[in-house]
Amino acid sequence: MEHDPDLAEAQSAFRRGDLGRARAIAEARLAREPNLPLLQHLLGLIHCRQGNMDTGIDCLRRAAEGEAGNIAYRVMLARALTDSGRAAEALELAAPSGGTGPPELAMWHARAEAAQALEAWPDAVEAWAVLCSSGAADWHAWKDYGHSLGAIGRWHEAVAALRQAAALNPTEPDLIRALAIALARAGQHQDSADELLRWIESEPDDPARRIMLARLLADLGRQDESDAQLTKAAELATGIAEFDVSGDGMIEIASAGAPGERAVDKPALRELAFLLERTNRTDALRTLLTDAEARGVQREDIGYPAAAMALRDGDPNEAKRLLLTEPPDRDPTRWHRLMARIADALDDPAAAFAEAETMNRAARDHDVWRRRAAEYLLWVRGLATMLTPEWVSGLTQLPMAERRSPAFLVGFPRSGTTLLDTFLMGHSEAAVLEEMPLMHQAETVLGDSVQLPGAGIASLEQARGAYFAELDRHLPPAFAGLAIDKMPLNLLAMPYVHCLFPDAGVIFVQRHPCDVVLSCFMQGFALNNATACFLDLGDAAAAYDAIMTMWLRSRELLPLRVHTLVYERLIAAPEDELRPLIDFLGLEWQAQMLDHRITARGRGAIGTPSYDQVVEPLSQGSSGRWRRYEQQLEPVLPLLLPWAERLGY
Repeated sequence: MEHDPDLAEAQSAFRRGDLGRARAIAEARLAREPNLPLLQHLLGLIHCRQGNMDTGIDCLRRAAEGEAGNIAYRVMLARALTDSGRAAEALELAAPSGGTGPPELAMWHARAEAAQALEAWPDAVEAWAVLCSSGAADWHAWKDYGHSLGAIGRWHEAVAALRQAAALNPTEPDLIRALAIALARAGQHQDSADELLRWIESEPDDPARRIMLARLLADLGRQDESDAQLTKAAELATGIAEFDVSGDGMIEIASAGAPGERAVDKPALRELAFLLERTNRTDALRTLLTDAEARGVQREDIGYPAAAMALRDGDPNEAKRLLLTEPPDRDPTRWHRLMARIADALDDPAAAFAEAETMNRAARDHDVWRRRAAEYLLWVRGLATMLTPEWVSGLTQLPMAERRSPAFLVGFPRSGTTLLDTFLMGHSEAAVLEEMPLMHQAETVLGDSVQLPGAGIASLEQARGAYFAELDRHLPPAFAGLAIDKMPLNLLAMPYVHCLFPDAGVIFVQRHPCDVVLSCFMQGFALNNATACFLDLGDAAAAYDAIMTMWLRSRELLPLRVHTLVYERLIAAPEDELRPLIDFLGLEWQAQMLDHRITARGRGAIGTPSYDQVVEPLSQGSSGRWRRYEQQLEPVLPLLLPWAERLGY
């Protein structure tokens, strides 16, 4: 375009931040000549900068359509779509191109951002890989590449990417932390510890870092080291110089000696209280709250952890009072989840259900997740349709492996799998791996289920080897006992189990479908394609129907070794329900399994929503809970009650 005074003046106003002037010039000119892509593009940027995202996107789209070959226009449109929560459109727009010049790389960057926003991790991995292989020394790109690789379980590659990011920016603490996590997930525990200690050494007097380190160590099962870091963090946060960590993991502030001179660090103290609650150190949390009060920090200052502790101690009214001192918008999902549990304890099911609805609506990118839930349901229903006698007849089954096959612990979420795995963790000859994507390693080799009938012996052997290699990274050295792969939604992976592990035992945990769906809806899960179904009661019931249909078809058509354990019987008579299971698994009975609360407290952080319930005494109050919510569940009862009848309720 030749020199254009209107364009030059509008661009100058835009650069100096005078958006009103720039917009007025652009709109006046476009009213006379609407087909000027450069001005449409500029006007789109102005609207986006002013927060008018929909209008801005319309202008950017007209510019991109007006100059179809202008990659820069498409890049800005894709970024605006991602920023406005329309990442799926951005991902489709930012399609891969064959070039590797700066404009094409900018498009790959826009695609990577859109894929990451959608958590479309394979697409994100592909895009970040292109950017990182281009030679650009961008530590952010290497960090996001590592994050995306980790999201699909490729932890060794994630370690390499994060090491590169850390080499480019060695002073960024979060990179050290991310690298430590990736090393741990890759089974390189000593290297992980070394990175964590480096992270602490850079700021040794920062209690928040020690709390994060304690959390990571607890996740690794390194309880003594976690307690030591918590002790130091508590000293730094409270200013009290003498602490002792007792054998049961309880932090005790020594009664002797005057408080140190350091002022109480209230934010760090609150984070410490969060971690103690999250890792079920209830005695330690009580002690911390009491000693904090002695230092002038009231329970109202601590908020959520103090409220959660009051609820655990059986005082829902005090829990409600304390929770109301904390604004819900700080963490709405957590806040409304706890308020729902408080209302339930106060026998107000209508209020509890309303809080759960608010909790689910507060989920970030709620509408995007609802769409992904719909896609997930279609996918699951497609699996069940695919599973026919003809399809099964095309499957190849490996002979038994030389080493012991794992057992698979499955069940619809909130059916009691975490309670059962806690009982099983009490057995000295069992190693329970909790919700690690082990089967994903085999699926990566074999591809989607639809391709499974075409897999030959060599591919299946490779897939089984990949599974065992990942399994070994999470087992103690020379472990000779039974590995139990606890991943509830491996309910959908039974064709893989059938092909790879023909002798494996499958433990199916069953609970009344109405209790299960109600609990899923009221829980507040970390979101993925499956748990997104629990944002809506109807979707949750539809997910139960689709997943259980796939499970029953798997049982009908595949010669699986299955033991069904009924949750309601487990909490009523644990030994009667556990003994047949232990026989099924080929293990000897060990009475210490029955003390699940001691086992749970020794687990540290429990990575499921049930973390705060498995340490409580067994209670029959969770059985038949749905009847108190029958009015709220009425829309989904026609779908769920036939399942209850089918399962014997």
